[in-house]
Amino acid sequence: MPIPRTPSKRYNKWNVKFDPEVVSSRFTAVKTVAEGNAQDGMIPYADLDFQLNSILDSNGIAGPDRAKYKAFARKVMKAAYRHSGTALDHVALGLKDYFTVAYGCDPSVLDSIILFVLGYTPTY
Repeated sequence: MPIPRTPSKRYNKWNVKFDPEVVSSRFTAVKTVAEGNAQDGMIPYADLDFQLNSILDSNGIAGPDRAKYKAFARKVMKAAYRHSGTALDHVALGLKDYFTVAYGCDPSVLDSIILFVLGYTPTY
């Protein structure tokens, strides 16, 4: 039977594992590589946010509601990096249904976002 770890045991392990000098030397060693990777990874999402504004403006979406639609667009884009074909279609449609039901997003605007991100709108 496993013995549960107590908070003090967890802290002691963390304290030994994350020695500031070791962590600092590791982060310093990979800093330039990490900066390059971060820049490469941020560019597509920054472009998406910039271009998504025109879709949201044309549909009259303002204020805090924009965050819901931007989150949807980012999730569809992330899915497009991981999936393709029918799997991507199912993920995009599932996200559309989720954002429609859970957050009250307009399905026609979500279709516009899917069309923008994927280049087509999948059907059920």
